[in-house]
Amino acid sequence: MKPQKNDDRITQIMNDPERVREIIQSSINAALLKHKQAGNPVCGWKNGEVFWVRAENIIVKKNSA
Repeated sequence: MKPQKNDDRITQIMNDPERVREIIQSSINAALLKHKQAGNPVCGWKNGEVFWVRAENIIVKKNSA
């Protein structure tokens, strides 16, 4: 078996914290958009309490990635 190089794509991404943040934010935005389009609420957390956000109040941020 051929040993993997440390310069593979996953390693490059994982070594770039800003890129990891962008990928996670993009995934969150996609999930929020799906909930909004389906009319499903999402839950949030603020001041130590869980609360529901109605679908029409979900804000989907634009991706910078």
